[in-house]
Amino acid sequence: MPDPDHQAPPSKPTSRAWMITFADLMSLLLTFFVLLFSMSQVKLDAWHALVQALSKRLNPSVEWTDPRLRFEANAPETRNRRAVDLSYLQRVLEEKIAGDPVLSRGLIVRLDDRLLLSLPADLLFAPGRAEPTPAARNAAGVLASALAFVANQLEIQGHTDPDPLSGSGRFASNWELSLARATAVANAMAAGGYGLPIHVFGLADSRFFDLSTALSESRRMRLGRRVDLVLRDGAAGIE
Repeated sequence: MPDPDHQAPPSKPTSRAWMITFADLMSLLLTFFVLLFSMSQVKLDAWHALVQALSKRLNPSVEWTDPRLRFEANAPETRNRRAVDLSYLQRVLEEKIAGDPVLSRGLIVRLDDRLLLSLPADLLFAPGRAEPTPAARNAAGVLASALAFVANQLEIQGHTDPDPLSGSGRFASNWELSLARATAVANAMAAGGYGLPIHVFGLADSRFFDLSTALSESRRMRLGRRVDLVLRDGAAGIE
């Protein structure tokens, strides 16, 4: 017979430590499924078909279009360009410029790590000016076409002779004039279809004394007023 004075021991509260293990398990499962999803590849054709079907059902008046395809059709083909051997590029340029009245009077020089096309500024601009003549713009278009499929880094350098400007014109110094002329040629090439980055420099007369002293003074002065196009071995940056 049970003792009426005997009391049962108090029940212990239920432990909820199992919830920590359960939460860890759920976290691991979630991480696993996220990993699976990140490793999967979305089939673009099926995705576009699904988007098109949903668009027609939810908004029949709007026709779904693929902006990616339109962008690729209109974008310049720059990603397929490659930097090419400079000796080969020299032959291509010599062929392309032979028939142009401006470019054919330039000078192409192959150096160790670059190809130089030097154009007398007198053929491109009026004295003291930086607006290309119509013939110069045509020449820039020929150059843009000749370089349309290569990705070699291009630099354009403007040069002047040592004679200072009068100061009464648009440009205060030879530095400004040389940079403006190099920029004008770069802009004309871009307008002609050249789509890669162009590095532009205004060097004024800083390279004038590199010209041979065996030349006559008038010849050196004329060669000092020039615009150089420099093509490097490496490729230009393509975004």
